[in-house]
Amino acid sequence: MTKSSRPPRFTPFTAPTAAAAQKIAKTGTFRGSPRERGYDSRWDRLALDFRRRHPFCIFCEQAGRDTLTDLVDHIIPVIDRPELRYDWENLCSLCRGCHGRKFQMEAFARERGLLDVLPIWVRAPERRPQQFRNC
Repeated sequence: MTKSSRPPRFTPFTAPTAAAAQKIAKTGTFRGSPRERGYDSRWDRLALDFRRRHPFCIFCEQAGRDTLTDLVDHIIPVIDRPELRYDWENLCSLCRGCHGRKFQMEAFARERGLLDVLPIWVRAPERRPQQFRNC
């Protein structure tokens, strides 16, 4: 048997559909892929550059832990202020656990009309509401 002279075929990664099905079963809705939600190649480059410059989770650093970041998050959500989508000052690096806690903080701020205070809460844990100080 001889080895083929052709290079091996590249098969692109396709996300498993089971993950989408699990989300639909859990929440009853599927909010769409990141591309469908507006995260384009410009966002990909910006987020990658931000993660290179800020490799550690900001909340974990404030708590004295060194945890590598999993994602880049908008401090003021894009749904509330779409013009800040690509604003460097509106970004922060978070691990997955801290991202969940920040999401709760966003919901709290949205309910009380305090979205403009979110940047202060993200950067200064001592100024957060009491229930979010241990994040």
